[in-house]
Parts: sequence; C-alpha cells; structure tokens
Amino acid sequence: MSTLTLDQTMPYASLLMAGEVVSVMQGGKKVGVFLPTAPHPQSVPLPDFRTRLRQTWGGRVFSAAEVAEMREAELQHGHG
Repeated sequence: MSTLTLDQTMPYASLLMAGEVVSVMQGGKKVGVFLPTAPHPQSVPLPDFRTRLRQTWGGRVFSAAEVAEMREAELQHGHG
C-alpha cells in the first residue's frame, strides 16, 4: 500500500474530511478511490443496571410461579 501526504491530496482533503468518497479517474475510467477514515463511534456510558434494579424492585425476589404468571401476561398482551 502506498501513502500520500496531506500536501499531495490537498485538493481532496476537505471532501475526505466531510466523509466523501473521492474517485480517481483516467480516460473516463475509474482507476482508484480515496476513502475517508471511519469515524470513531461516540462511546455512550452504560447505565448502572444493578442500581436501577434495586430502585425498581428493592430486595424483592419472585417465585417461579410469579415469574410464570408475569410471562404469561406479557405473552397474552403481545409484549414478548
């Protein structure tokens, strides 16, 4: 793979920085493509699931029968 400096690609730098793909043409035929680098995804902090569970349910522990009943209700109402 060859590398070009920014000086060599200056006419295309603004297009690449805007996320555009730049085709290289010769005689009406495509001979190459300049691709922008993939943007780094913004990391989103995950919620504190354990704290949420404690806030919602406290120390409650459901029996197998209660869980089965709740699941059946979800399925009857189209939530599962």
